Amino acid sequence: MTRAAGPRMPLLAGNGAGVWVVLLIGWGLAAAAWLAWVAARIAAALADRRMPPFGERWVISLARWRTSQAWPGTPTVLVTLIAAVLACAVITAGTIAWRIIATRIPRPGDPVAALSGNPQITPLTPVPAAKTAIRLRPSLAGSNPRSLPAADTGLLLGDLKRTAGRGPALFASWEDTITAFMAPRSGKTTALSIPYVLSAPGAVVATSNKADLWAATAQLRTGSGSGVWLFDPQRITGSRQRWWWNPLDGLASVEAAHRLAAHFVLTVDDNTKRDLWGPAAQDLLCALFLAAASSGRSLRECGRWLADAVSPIPAELLAAAGFGALAASLRGAQHGAPETRDGIYQTARTAAKCINDEDIMAWVAPPRGRQLPAFGPAAFAAGRDTLYLLTESRSAASPLIAALTDTVMRAGRRQAERNGGRLDPPMTVILDEAANICRIADLPELYSHLGSRGMVPVTILQSYQQGVAVWGEPGMAALWGASTKKVIGAGIDDPRHARDLATLVGQHDVPVISVSYGDGRTSQQVSLRRQEILEAADIRALAPGSALLLATGARPALIGLRPWYSGPQAAQITAAIGRAEAAMQRAAQDDHSHTRPAARSVPYGEEIPS
Repeated sequence: MTRAAGPRMPLLAGNGAGVWVVLLIGWGLAAAAWLAWVAARIAAALADRRMPPFGERWVISLARWRTSQAWPGTPTVLVTLIAAVLACAVITAGTIAWRIIATRIPRPGDPVAALSGNPQITPLTPVPAAKTAIRLRPSLAGSNPRSLPAADTGLLLGDLKRTAGRGPALFASWEDTITAFMAPRSGKTTALSIPYVLSAPGAVVATSNKADLWAATAQLRTGSGSGVWLFDPQRITGSRQRWWWNPLDGLASVEAAHRLAAHFVLTVDDNTKRDLWGPAAQDLLCALFLAAASSGRSLRECGRWLADAVSPIPAELLAAAGFGALAASLRGAQHGAPETRDGIYQTARTAAKCINDEDIMAWVAPPRGRQLPAFGPAAFAAGRDTLYLLTESRSAASPLIAALTDTVMRAGRRQAERNGGRLDPPMTVILDEAANICRIADLPELYSHLGSRGMVPVTILQSYQQGVAVWGEPGMAALWGASTKKVIGAGIDDPRHARDLATLVGQHDVPVISVSYGDGRTSQQVSLRRQEILEAADIRALAPGSALLLATGARPALIGLRPWYSGPQAAQITAAIGRAEAAMQRAAQDDHSHTRPAARSVPYGEEIPS
């Protein structure tokens, strides 16, 4: 049970009002007399005169205004001026002191006061969090928890809010899984994505539909010794392609091909078509991907097979590679009823529409006419590089964003197994706009064990319902349950989710004062009323820069987020953003004027690691 502090009783209400008035008058007169004596003593010292001691006789002399006895030989004007100055100083000091004290006295029902006294949140504070980091990371063995850098301690969630001042910093550990719900312009990039990319001690995967995350962090990550890999088929940043990745590399089983196909089918916007033809379209893409991978072909060949619904080549390649059952299934789909076959193939073409875009295919198929290094997920997982995956919301490249992210995470899991169970340093996976550009079909299931492998996923959604639209009610409930840290920021406009959050925050007892008047008497009665700490309307009205934190095993807490512009790297980040934006502007101008091929625009010369 949580009890609100209070109540604040009105001093002048009730039967005790007369007593309070008498006390205030008495102590006020005593304080005024003492202040006058101090002023007279100071004036006497300035005039080189003697001053009688403070006592009853002096007070009587002052009351009768016998100044010759109260301060003999001292000008009354000087005493009055000094008394006025002292009175102003005392009033000013008292006002400041009262304001400081008042801020520390919580009002009844104050949610900050109700949630700040939370001993269960202690493990998230700096020293306990540092001890957890040292336990989880063998490379930190022997480190002093009190001097461990914040970047090694964990991901900073924010500062605990208190009624007076800022509370301790709270960290997510290297075995946590994080889900954040934040509306646009509520600080998800400035307070989460950018600080997490810059503070991550190991490899980083970051998705976004804008260039701001890359612009603020890429150059600084490069300067810290991290290689930068930028996947930007739509040239959001204006950068030219410097590498390519083969989604079919290492694809040797039906399960792996089926998993790759799921990323494509999940991007079909028509839920009716996805539910009706989605499973069959996924089986079709699985067969085509595996046929291409087993024969050394690329995704371009899969596009040709999708265009020809009766091509016997993929089934023949599958049979030759030992996948007879899958070949038979493909032939059955090709020779089925025309209406059914057309529905399956059309859904598959919709899901894999990126295959028809050569600008996108240049990133995931063997380069034509030039040599580019190939991205290696295994090497990336074992290093400290940074992978930026950019595309516009719900674009044709979205399934490739999800597939590459999933491939890197699976490579990280294998690397963790080789390391004895965990990655050290840990990998940070920041999935901004996950529901729009990075729909990983089994992300809710992955959440249950990613943290135990030293990979910290941070999935950022605009609302709970946005996740439901992608993974369905059961999938989103699984993602919510598997998240050990949930950050709910400003802009939660879903009434159902806000009510559920209010229920999870809980209730407390709030004192209520009832004052009644009658027969010339006043009486008060104080009763306790049980009410929610935060109502749904309060959660919806959370101010930008603040958030509600739900941590596993602890009561909820209100936190203040730390945007990058309030941190020690603000000047460096601002300069990096300026250089990146200038380079993007030059690239856009070059494209518009056609002074050189669009593929040759280079922002600030980030290098591809060897």
